Amino acid sequence: MLRLAKIQFSYKQLFILLSLAALGIMPLLSLGYGITFDEWMDSNNGMLTLRHILNPGDQSFMEFWHGYLYSQLFYVTVGTVYGLLHGNLALLAQNGLLQEAHLIPFFTTSHIINSLFGFLGILYTGLLAKRIGGWRAGCLAFLFLALSPRYLGNAMNDPKDIPFAAAHIFAVYYLIRFLDDLPKIRFKTSLLLTLGISAVIGTRIGGMIQINYLFLFSALTYLYLRWIKRNPQMKFWKLALAVTGISIAGYLGGIFFWPYGQSNPLVHPFEAIKEVSNFRFWEGLLLFDGKLILSTHLPWDYIPKWILISSPLYFVLALILFLILLKPFIQTYRLRLWLPLLFISLFPIVFVILKKSMLLDSWRHLLFVYPPLVVLAALVWEYLLRYAHSGAKKLLVWSIILFHLSLPLGWMIKNHPNAYVYFNELVGGINGAFGRYETDYWGNSLRAASEWLVRYHNSHAPSAPAIVRADGHFMSSYAYLKKGLGNRYHPAGYPKDLLKKDPFTYVGYAPYLGGHPEWDYALVLSRGWSPEILRSLAWPPIGTIYTVKADDVVLCAVVKNPKRPSPP
Repeated sequence: MLRLAKIQFSYKQLFILLSLAALGIMPLLSLGYGITFDEWMDSNNGMLTLRHILNPGDQSFMEFWHGYLYSQLFYVTVGTVYGLLHGNLALLAQNGLLQEAHLIPFFTTSHIINSLFGFLGILYTGLLAKRIGGWRAGCLAFLFLALSPRYLGNAMNDPKDIPFAAAHIFAVYYLIRFLDDLPKIRFKTSLLLTLGISAVIGTRIGGMIQINYLFLFSALTYLYLRWIKRNPQMKFWKLALAVTGISIAGYLGGIFFWPYGQSNPLVHPFEAIKEVSNFRFWEGLLLFDGKLILSTHLPWDYIPKWILISSPLYFVLALILFLILLKPFIQTYRLRLWLPLLFISLFPIVFVILKKSMLLDSWRHLLFVYPPLVVLAALVWEYLLRYAHSGAKKLLVWSIILFHLSLPLGWMIKNHPNAYVYFNELVGGINGAFGRYETDYWGNSLRAASEWLVRYHNSHAPSAPAIVRADGHFMSSYAYLKKGLGNRYHPAGYPKDLLKKDPFTYVGYAPYLGGHPEWDYALVLSRGWSPEILRSLAWPPIGTIYTVKADDVVLCAVVKNPKRPSPP
């Protein structure tokens, strides 16, 4: 119990307060984040899926990119909410692709909902830790995940990895509850587990692994209760029926948001898994350990190293302590609850290493393993607090925890809204990691650069046109430049007769400033430049008039073309 000014708080009450605070703060934080590379493509896939749901005969989802291979729970949700709020759901679904007038309002809505998915992940991470280690462990897990900059930053505008991570931990929580309830099979737990499996599959087809987890750990729990504990209430037929029913219902619920899977549910999902697992969607260079490496030829330690250098130190310390304290840890917590959690956390990492899977952009594709690992980290610190018998020892443990929580918290406050480029002290923070590892791979800083350029140009040449070329996805800067500069803004690199029509066209990824000379300004990301240039005086480029920074690192530079005369 915590006593402050004669007011008594339980850890359960503290958990509730933390949840209410995060629920209020996270949507507000999302309002400052930019439009990332994948959001435009994914949102259009989602709108085409929504069109199909409202008009089942429509097959246009098959014609756009390769998005038919992916479930669209997130953007169907966003599109439905946005359409209902603006009174134009049917029109939005009919048009399919987003219209210019909807861009910023739509993505503002998307970011708010993204943050709520992120909150859901934090909430169920805390609840899972509570289930195994009590309310104090739940509070620790909640804070550990909420103050993990990589997770919190992605929670604002990552429509793929965060919804999947949130749905994953939701499903894992109810899987653990299902196993804990055995030999009883509770309807409520089974229903929520079914919903969790549906949400995971509805977000990413790889979520079908939850069904494998359910069968595997149900079988192991059955063997444990029936043959080791000799529990006569553990009935095989009853468990088998429940597991089969949950799996079928969860699978069918998941493909509701996936038209391609619905069209042949016994064949297409498995074809999609095979195609996606072998799909070389981007064979480019990634900056890792000071070298540019092909995304198809990553070293085995790519994921483990990224996790170790970009997670807060309280998490890294917990991993080390877990290995040291493994024996007492086994004696303290029920093995049948935390051992499945450990397997669920580590199996995907081991799988992608052995399979040599292609990965992009640090470890965001495996971000879903982080919440279960955070639960284990919280249980380690909970163990230390339990067995710190003297007040001085307990105070020492709390001091270490609070100190290491304050480090990422302070960093995120200072560097908002670029939390996801965080690196821990093992590599000297982002200052030490710059030029060795990717930083702003999403292009989130393009929003701040675009908004600054609008203010600069409007104050220096309010009546003159501005031709801007930008790195990253066209939409990451277009929406903000178009809003601020209107008809005076033109993307660079197009014939003059097309520029007169103010085209809405993708510019292309061009990190180096050569090529078409007719641009007034450039928004230049650090992504794509060689490590030698990033660590030299050549970065940021000549002509830079403004920079977006995290600590001392320039994430994005606004460059004025020295070969072009200043606007009149």
